[in-house]
Amino acid sequence: MKIAVCDDEKVIRETIAGRIRRLYPACLVAEYESGESLLQDAGDSDIIFLDIQMEGMDGMETARRIRKENQQAILIFLTAWEEYVFQAFDVEAFHYLVKPLKKEKFYQVLEAAVNRAKSNAPSKKETKEERGIVVKSGALTRKVLVSEIIYAEIRNRKVTLRTTSGSMEFYAKLSDLEQELGEDFVRPHRSYLIHLRYVSKYCATGITMEDGTVILLAKQKYREFVKQYLKYMKRAGEPYG
Repeated sequence: MKIAVCDDEKVIRETIAGRIRRLYPACLVAEYESGESLLQDAGDSDIIFLDIQMEGMDGMETARRIRKENQQAILIFLTAWEEYVFQAFDVEAFHYLVKPLKKEKFYQVLEAAVNRAKSNAPSKKETKEERGIVVKSGALTRKVLVSEIIYAEIRNRKVTLRTTSGSMEFYAKLSDLEQELGEDFVRPHRSYLIHLRYVSKYCATGITMEDGTVILLAKQKYREFVKQYLKYMKRAGEPYG
């Protein structure tokens, strides 16, 4: 999440940025000393703290221009004069804070804004289509989701692809498939390409997949397999041992 702080008073700007970082250390906090500098970089901001009275372009005009590019940004105005507050409705402001800023009120508004930003964010399912590969098997061409592939086995140039919903055969090179599928897949044996996600257990000579299939593990591949498997477990955030 990105939070922008725009105020031409350095002390106020740094105070607000510091409070945000203390409460939400994982957030990206960007500071701007003018409306002009904010406009150059406001398109990806989730929350914007914006001073109304600034030299040059004031906060209201800055907000109007931001709204042309970013309809989702949560605007919070900073002002020393409450009569400006009514203008905030024109640009769909989330809230306003009157200077000097009271710490308790500031944190209340900040937490409410962060919660709103999280609820506004589209889910992963909406923003990113699940990755898949296109496979042609005989007269049938279909998309196979990478997440559903358990392993691939090659015999006489024909690949058998085992997925959570069944199997299919097609002609391909296992090396090409390995490159296409990415780092979550490894070759424990020249005849097999396995998805580390579906490894149930392993020993020095074989790997048992979650569907019960035992995959050969070549002696010279053992150390590299263990290394890649542990890296996968770390990426996936899974406990090991």
